Amino acid sequence: MSPKGNRFRALIKMIVKQQTFQTLKLYRVVMLTLIFMIYPCAVYSSPWLESNDPFIRSSLLLASDTGQITSPTNIYPMRWSFFGDDLSTNANEPVFVILATQELSYSLNSARLNRGNAMVRLYQSSSSPAPSEFAQADIDNKGIYSEYDHLDQDFAFRVATAYTEYQSEGTSFDAKNSYLSLNSGKTLWTIGLLDRWWGQGWQHNLILGDYAKPTWSAAASYLSQNNTLGVWSIENVLFEPDNSDYKLHNALRFIAKPARYLEYGMTYQIWMSDGNGANDNQLALDAKLTLPRLASLYHSLYFEAASTSTLSELGAVLLGWTGAFPIAQNTVRIVLETQQTTDAHDTDSWSTGVYPSTNDAVAYTTYELDDSMSAAVYLQLNNDHQLSASYRKSTENAVNSQLAKLAYSLPGFGGKLSLGIANESGAGLNESNKQLWGNYELRF
Repeated sequence: MSPKGNRFRALIKMIVKQQTFQTLKLYRVVMLTLIFMIYPCAVYSSPWLESNDPFIRSSLLLASDTGQITSPTNIYPMRWSFFGDDLSTNANEPVFVILATQELSYSLNSARLNRGNAMVRLYQSSSSPAPSEFAQADIDNKGIYSEYDHLDQDFAFRVATAYTEYQSEGTSFDAKNSYLSLNSGKTLWTIGLLDRWWGQGWQHNLILGDYAKPTWSAAASYLSQNNTLGVWSIENVLFEPDNSDYKLHNALRFIAKPARYLEYGMTYQIWMSDGNGANDNQLALDAKLTLPRLASLYHSLYFEAASTSTLSELGAVLLGWTGAFPIAQNTVRIVLETQQTTDAHDTDSWSTGVYPSTNDAVAYTTYELDDSMSAAVYLQLNNDHQLSASYRKSTENAVNSQLAKLAYSLPGFGGKLSLGIANESGAGLNESNKQLWGNYELRF
């Protein structure tokens, strides 16, 4: 064949190849369009991982301790962009580590696709629950809840309504968990009623926890990364407490993970009175050190330290250890913690005479405990059943108390069914406070 014929033949091949590429590209576009038509608003479609599931937190911590997650894991809600790009499956990892990564990836993709963004939930308890741990089932006596979430590229919102009985206040409607957030690149602006958990603890918290009912707040967070600090973030939240001697509560938190084995956080809080008293403030530090792996055990040490109202004095310290390991195809996490206070804690005097980090007379943290120790086990079965058990022994104002809890969750009736039992006893109680509770959640 002549050179001219060869050139013609090559041109025909190039055109066919280009057309084939365009056809495949069009095919992918059509398929993606069909997928989004099938799931137009099709499990949590929020811009963050929330403080409502200890088992997904366990999976996140496992991914962190294996070195896969390069961001800190000490703030909730935690934006998906903290660790979303780190999630990848490595065939060389143990099976239970791969399953943890897949669980996180599934939750992230559910948020992206707005899957399960409508929810109804029923909760019933035999008595008022004692504040006890990260993501406890609920702080209400009973309630009927409904939510609708939507996540978009530039904004996200949740409309939540509930009819609940809280503490001894009787039944009422509220909008707990409602929010509106606006995303502007590295900055996220949020207003709403959201639970928050800042720090490393599981049964204790010296910084900001979700033991009390959330109040209205406005927040702004900024996320970035550099060679010195690693992945770092700063967040400021302004609260308006209910039934408090303080008019406003402002919390500023900085977190960073400069190395694979180290992450830390620093928090400054100020409570502003209504003009009848002085302001109060507090500093807190926390850090997690990932330890070398022992066989199939991935574990870490962590601590929290909080000052008194005199910022230069140490008020309380929390030390903890947690590790995860497999049993057959199931994952077990153990958490051990101890909290101790100093002499300065006992002599400290807040301006209003009471610990300021409260809402509706319930403390957000365990800072008031004079000393405390706890142990907890979280068992995640490969059939999506979950079991948790915890025990805490504490002393507050020379009064001893013990709290034991057992909870079990399983798929049921098209949703998730959870059952639990708790027993609180001690010198400060006339009789043991036994609590039985049940929770049913349906997402669609």
